[in-house]
Amino acid sequence: MTGSTSQPALSARLAPLSAAQLRALIVNASEASPLARAAIEQASLAAIKAAETEPPPAPRAFLPLAKARSTAPDGRSDAIVVVDPLSSGATLADLAQKRGFLIVRVLSRAFSDELMACLPAGCSALRWHATVAWDADHPEKAVEALRGLDCHLLGILVGCECGVECHDALTTAFGGFPSNGVERSLTRRDKHPMGEAVRTAGLRAVKQKLCATWAEAEAFCVELGLRNEGARCVVKPCKSAGTDGVYMVDSLIECRQRFDEIASSENVFGEDNAAVLVQEFMRGTEYVVDSVSVEGVHKCVAIWRYDKRPCNGAGFVYFAMELFQSDGGDREEALVDYVHQVLDALGCRHGPSHAEVMWLDGDDEPCLVEVGCRPHGGEGTFVDMVQPIMGHSQLSVMLDAVERPYRFHRLPKRPPRFSGGAFEVCLVAHEAGTLKGLPGLDAIRALPSYLSEEIKIEVGQPMPLTVDFLTTPGSIMLYSKDAAQLKKDFETIHALCKQGLFVTLPPNRLRLKSL
Repeated sequence: MTGSTSQPALSARLAPLSAAQLRALIVNASEASPLARAAIEQASLAAIKAAETEPPPAPRAFLPLAKARSTAPDGRSDAIVVVDPLSSGATLADLAQKRGFLIVRVLSRAFSDELMACLPAGCSALRWHATVAWDADHPEKAVEALRGLDCHLLGILVGCECGVECHDALTTAFGGFPSNGVERSLTRRDKHPMGEAVRTAGLRAVKQKLCATWAEAEAFCVELGLRNEGARCVVKPCKSAGTDGVYMVDSLIECRQRFDEIASSENVFGEDNAAVLVQEFMRGTEYVVDSVSVEGVHKCVAIWRYDKRPCNGAGFVYFAMELFQSDGGDREEALVDYVHQVLDALGCRHGPSHAEVMWLDGDDEPCLVEVGCRPHGGEGTFVDMVQPIMGHSQLSVMLDAVERPYRFHRLPKRPPRFSGGAFEVCLVAHEAGTLKGLPGLDAIRALPSYLSEEIKIEVGQPMPLTVDFLTTPGSIMLYSKDAAQLKKDFETIHALCKQGLFVTLPPNRLRLKSL
């Protein structure tokens, strides 16, 4: 610059520069002429003023991550491992696949072809990139097989109850992924040590005894007062799911019958029942608290209230599962605080959990029935019910914890108040026989709150009396912004179950026809 250059000309030449560039020129212009410094100052002030008056940029719309989330430049795709992708585990795998992940399944044992082919509705497009068989005696084989795959493994998730111990062992052996470890794995899977761990932690726990012989069971039943009129107790397998093998008994004779039945059979996952668990009968209202945990931080993602009733000679028949909230939120707060202390006691620091809790009538406090360190079951039908209300589901939060962890950390400790509601209405067969038709199904589909259905039995198949979750003919999912409408539709469905929904041919007529 020279003294003969005019200030307007200098300003024009400096106008394209940013405020930061102009400030740098000022710092470096200690030997420049007063005219140059004045021109630089004028241009700098103009740039700053323009920046202040410009409207802020429009916020960018959220764009999901691309399918290739890994930073490795080798072109390999990302994958999620699901241990035992059965029931809701299959729905979890399907949701991950829809996010662009390849799906690798690890099977904790050899399942029947029938069970493996039983995928939830909507999962027909699910494809397995690879299948790895788990060998508990040689975990390094599964680790080696997984490490040798042509993909990046971003997460190892548990799919259902029977995969809990395998998931603990696999994540421990593999390393580098969140793991609850194997030290308390049995405590998270077996109901007897589970209850004792809760008791040791100073929390209300069910009175119980693990019985290898009938003599042990009989003595404990007497201790619980089973000989007295109106007294009851519960007998169940130590490892199972749903209401498989769970019986409420009110006499020693019935207790002996159920004890022998459980001890001589396998649970729903094909495992031998080496002993029988006898527990006090807890009177109250049963809830489910579904959570997801990351590094010991627990987030409750939904609370459900069970409607179980005595029916068809059985003590625990599912009639419905309702998405729950109270008027003030005190019940939810107490349930969530209790369950998250239970998770701490069991060493469940990572992954999903599904806790069944009884709110005791007499004590006015929660008491654990059992908790599964795995997703909510029922083939994932809860996803479409809770997603429009909460904006997420337990399965989506599990995937977010892998793919977009900031979403997990933004969640509150428990769900805030919501509008509307949801029911899973369990169908109940009040008569046994061969199913000839479902003439009442069209009336159910026409209900205002109808969302979807899961019919487990086909025309021409034998339909047993509904005595537990495994013998229900199916379920109807309801969702509405109108709580009164939900209740009305629930009652309509169960009225149709008694008359109008099913047409059956009784077993005795079948026998006569075959003669």
